[in-house]
Order: sequence, then C-alpha cells, then structure tokens
Amino acid sequence: MKSKKWQKISTERVFDHKHFRVNKDLVRLPDDKKIEWFYWDSLDSAMIVPVTSSGKLVMIRQYRYLPNQIALEFPSGKSNKGESLEDCVRRELKEETGCTCENVIKLGEFYETMAQLNRRIHIYLAEDTVLPGKNETVFSTRSQDEYEETELVLKNLTEFVKMVSENKVISMGSSLATLLAKEHLLKK
Repeated sequence: MKSKKWQKISTERVFDHKHFRVNKDLVRLPDDKKIEWFYWDSLDSAMIVPVTSSGKLVMIRQYRYLPNQIALEFPSGKSNKGESLEDCVRRELKEETGCTCENVIKLGEFYETMAQLNRRIHIYLAEDTVLPGKNETVFSTRSQDEYEETELVLKNLTEFVKMVSENKVISMGSSLATLLAKEHLLKK
C-alpha cells in the first residue's frame, strides 16, 4: 500500500493541564479535503525492564483506576524536557522502585495508541538492577504518591512470559516489553 501523507496546516491547544494536553490540528488530506484531528499531546516516555544479577525481573503491582484492576507493570514514566532517555530510565527506576542500575540497553520503541496519542514509549533493559532491600526474597511496599500504593514483585522471565501469554498482564506496554526483553535475555 502506497499511502500519501497528510499535511498539517495548523495546531491549536484546546486543553492544557499539567498531566494532560489535547491539541486540535487542521489537516489537509491527499484529496485536498480539510479535517480536524484531535489528539493527546505528550512527551515521550521510557519503560524499564529491570533485571537483577540473578535474572529476576522487577515489576510494580498497583491499582489502576480506568481498568479498575490491580495491574502488574514495568516501571515507566515520561521524560522531562531536556532530559535524555537514559537519565529518564534511571530516574523513573529509582522513583518507582527504589532500585538502581549501572547499564541500560535500548530494546525498542513503539507508539501506544497512534491515532489518539503522539507519545513514543522507549523500552530499556536495566541490567544488574540493585534492589533497595538486602535480598531478593523481600517484597517492598511503598507509597509513590499520596494516592498510589505500589508493591515490588520479582519473577523470573519464564514466569512473566507465561503470565503475558495467559493474558494476566493488562498493560500493553509491559507485554511488549516482556517479548523484547525475552529475545535479548535468551541471546545472552
């Protein structure tokens, strides 16, 4: 399929909040017709697949309001203006889990919902992740914000791949990150 590109004529910010911005573009289609296109305008973000030296993946278990479920996810968050993605990875890993890492490897990137959101999510593997506690058998519960409680969960790759294949992971990004991490980790 050879598709012609659309041409943006103008952009207008129609909603502006510190957590959420919506733009309306006036667009010219290949047939010269003009339409309005609304989308969520967002900075790119990073998703981190933390892996300990013993091969355990570190995930976050937390309640998510819109699906009204407890979700198991990899840490992630948007990059700050002027912040490199690698710095974003290390900051988000520390903020959301208390963990640190030395090495980060980019595994890939994707658009979340490309018809409604312009954000790309960059997936990184954080090798030799160091947990905030003394050992890997202790789960740590902490409050990330005043309204979010998170719990660290450690699983080996096989366990997490099984959960993804059984549709027990409701986060599209975490499912994709699992597949990318699996390919990388199995090559080692």
